[in-house]
Amino acid sequence: MPKAEAKRKATRTRPLAVIDIGSTAIRMAIAQVDDNNDLHILDSLKQNVAIGNDTFTCGSISDTTMEECVAVLKTFQQVLYEYGVPEHPDQLRVVATSAVREANNRDAFLDRIAVATDLAVEVVHAEEAGRFMYLSILPYVGKKPLTKSNSVLCVDLGGGSTDVLYIEKGQVNFFHNHNFGAMRLVQEDDELDWQTQRFRDVLEEQVQRLVQQITGPLNGKGRRDILLGGGMISASVRALGLSWPASGLLTIPIADIRAVIPAVLQSSSDQLVQIYQLSYPEAETLAPALLSYLRLAETLKRNELYATNQGMRDGVLADLIGRCTRNRGFRQQIINSACAIGEHFLFDRPHAEHVMDVALKIFKVIASEHSLTQRHQLILQVAALLHEIGLFVSNHNHHLHSQYLIINSDLFGLGGDDKKLAACVARYHRKNPPQPDDEIFCELSRDQRIDVAKLAAILRVADCFDRTHSQLLREISVQRDDRQLVIAVAKARELSLERLAIQRKGAFFQALYGISIDLKAVKE
Repeated sequence: MPKAEAKRKATRTRPLAVIDIGSTAIRMAIAQVDDNNDLHILDSLKQNVAIGNDTFTCGSISDTTMEECVAVLKTFQQVLYEYGVPEHPDQLRVVATSAVREANNRDAFLDRIAVATDLAVEVVHAEEAGRFMYLSILPYVGKKPLTKSNSVLCVDLGGGSTDVLYIEKGQVNFFHNHNFGAMRLVQEDDELDWQTQRFRDVLEEQVQRLVQQITGPLNGKGRRDILLGGGMISASVRALGLSWPASGLLTIPIADIRAVIPAVLQSSSDQLVQIYQLSYPEAETLAPALLSYLRLAETLKRNELYATNQGMRDGVLADLIGRCTRNRGFRQQIINSACAIGEHFLFDRPHAEHVMDVALKIFKVIASEHSLTQRHQLILQVAALLHEIGLFVSNHNHHLHSQYLIINSDLFGLGGDDKKLAACVARYHRKNPPQPDDEIFCELSRDQRIDVAKLAAILRVADCFDRTHSQLLREISVQRDDRQLVIAVAKARELSLERLAIQRKGAFFQALYGISIDLKAVKE
């Protein structure tokens, strides 16, 4: 079929939307996804609400700001209705970042939004921000001028925090979230006159501190391109007199930034609003943003920066259509991150990978029984890799320690809820099956608790096939025979230890799935 005809036949059927409650504004993106799972942006809206002014100065969100947010969200809801976007979590997500996350009255704010609009706001934490950031810049990874041979430092400077993602030869090397943003830089010194030399000196000190935090893990070696994104970049592009190309990837000469900074520092907020057609929050954060970009480039000895107009909303949209679990490269990034955590806690990697491989075989063979997705498969893989990291803490009840360590580790790419699922699955790889006295397990929804049970049952069986941590049983095949799971082991010594383990640990699997387990030794 010709490409043009195929494109016409791709029916754009499912509308999606993301609302991002940031430090300086509330933004919404509305899109449709077609039969090819491609996103098409229909509309983008933005309304300035400086929540960060409240949180970063007095620690809480004022009643006035809350009501501003309510009014904006109600307006956005009307637009959603006109586009036919249902307020369902599969098609609409409302996320909030550092300004809401750090507010002392965060729960009161979330409750007020829920009561007034019926919208459930997700507070985005560091590991989720990393996933969204990666998904938003994924279209540019490996593309010119950001080739796979280059190392790319991706920096998302926001109002309240800065996210840093370092990609080396196509692989995520690290992700860091710094509690240090453009609005916070200004708010920390709000008693100083904007146009005084003292303010500029303090701002320079703060910016240098931020740049040191960003570049510190790089150890100053090798060529690294810098890719900018996030809420601050659009205002900076306007101030530089540049416009976004069709590709969405803009090259910014450092000389242009250096040339405009003196004028920005000498102008008041009112003047910046008029000169560059900015909002007041954008005007207030323009100087620290531009200065941060300049010092970052100078530190890494770059003559140009790259910028993308993709942001948090684009990452969340990609997450909504499952690109994180459908993309093999991204799934591997998460597995790599899990292995890095395992190495940190001195895990037995050959054992963990062996258990994961057996678990995946079982998962795929009984797919019709569990009806789980690729996302759940990824959760199972992470849980299998990390199920014994609790041994780093103690041999006693190590499954409980594994659960704690997984929840409190910076696991790149796995969202907060999914990380809880992986932690619970790891916990229940031994001892009792899921229990009602487990506080973390009880925090999950009913459907999530069922998912944990399904995955934990598989992991418990898989763990039976390396009891000695020596990977002696390497050739294992799994088949389905009516109501029986047939696990055949080739080139095996006698299997009494495994039979005993399955009798003890496999009982939960058999009760949950209604499938008995038949273990066979295959003679050569």
